Amino acid sequence: MKKYVLFVGLATTICAGFTAANASSAPAAAPKKPFPHISLRSDDGQSTLDIGGALRMNYRDEDWETTENNGRFLFDTFRLDVQATHENLFSDVGYWFQDDGKRSIDRGFVGYRFNETSSLQLGAPFKPFGLEPYPQFGWSYHIPFFLGYGVSAGAGAKYIYKDQDWHIQAGYFPRMLPSDIRYSPEVGRFADLDDNAIPFIHGAQDNEKRDQVNLRVARNFAGDGWKTEVGASLAASKLYNATTRDDGDYWAGGLHAVINSGNWTITTQGIRYEFDPENPDGVSDDSILMGANGLTPAYLIAAKASVASFNVGYDVATPNMGMLKKLRFYNDYSRMFKDKSGWDDSQMYTAGVQFIAMPIMGWLDFTWGKNANPYGGAESGTGFTSATSSRSNEWIFRTNLNIGYYF
Repeated sequence: MKKYVLFVGLATTICAGFTAANASSAPAAAPKKPFPHISLRSDDGQSTLDIGGALRMNYRDEDWETTENNGRFLFDTFRLDVQATHENLFSDVGYWFQDDGKRSIDRGFVGYRFNETSSLQLGAPFKPFGLEPYPQFGWSYHIPFFLGYGVSAGAGAKYIYKDQDWHIQAGYFPRMLPSDIRYSPEVGRFADLDDNAIPFIHGAQDNEKRDQVNLRVARNFAGDGWKTEVGASLAASKLYNATTRDDGDYWAGGLHAVINSGNWTITTQGIRYEFDPENPDGVSDDSILMGANGLTPAYLIAAKASVASFNVGYDVATPNMGMLKKLRFYNDYSRMFKDKSGWDDSQMYTAGVQFIAMPIMGWLDFTWGKNANPYGGAESGTGFTSATSSRSNEWIFRTNLNIGYYF
């Protein structure tokens, strides 16, 4: 699978280098973003190169006995964003240097703009589905993200059509990104996640998605002082089992809405998904293994479930507070309803505030979780299934403060 990532890197480097060559004869434009942002433009404006990113620190306090995060202030991530254009060509890469020496790519693609409304992306673009790009307001991710429905990229191609009223995306992803560079969780084989999985619980899991197709259609509406996006999404793929060498299948459907009125923003979505694996005898079809680059432990999710989320944000302008320009207060709630009889619901709730004082931005989250990774069930890697750990069916609390410098 790494050959797909190599293609992404080579194509993006070629595009960026070509852009820089065309822009080198022009003096660097005054960067609109703070140091050390790099912004180059050609004389004719047809070629550009921008290199920016973020440096973030994180404070976390968790209230359960077995955690190591009792008031710890640690490095979170250093992110590089490289964007380039040349006439109708463009590229975009986001590369993360994360805590514990982890690395990840949240997206990496080259693209071609056919006209003002249509474009094509090749490499590792985001898979179109549901609320984009994030399924919540807070820094703390919610259940849709842990199930693979938020900032999730795949190796393949995506077509985009966008005008004033419609936003249509269609993608084809023959393979998943390698597990050691994924930013967001995705279905994983134990062989790829064994450094961060539990052999006794996860060892027989051997599934991966192949030939995934995604379709997302959204319609915009606007009135006096308000605007709304309403949309629907579909996803389907083969579910290849490397042990049996048979193909199962996967599908998901979703509805979402984004409502803006004055200082209020409301986002909501409902998702139904089903995995039907072709596991070997003795391996339950009720659970599917998920994982990313090891920053979060690998975990099982219910093979069939429905998910709902409802998020409310309220913006407060702060014109007389120096660098601080805006506060956003938010409440995020998500819930997972599992088909399996006797498997309790997973729930997460976050109340928090975002501080916008560019180039400084921060989030203060107060999050409660029940039967949700990493809030109950994480110790046994079963938080999104039968929830059999010592903290199952209990509300667990975490405080998190994330502060970043964006350039």
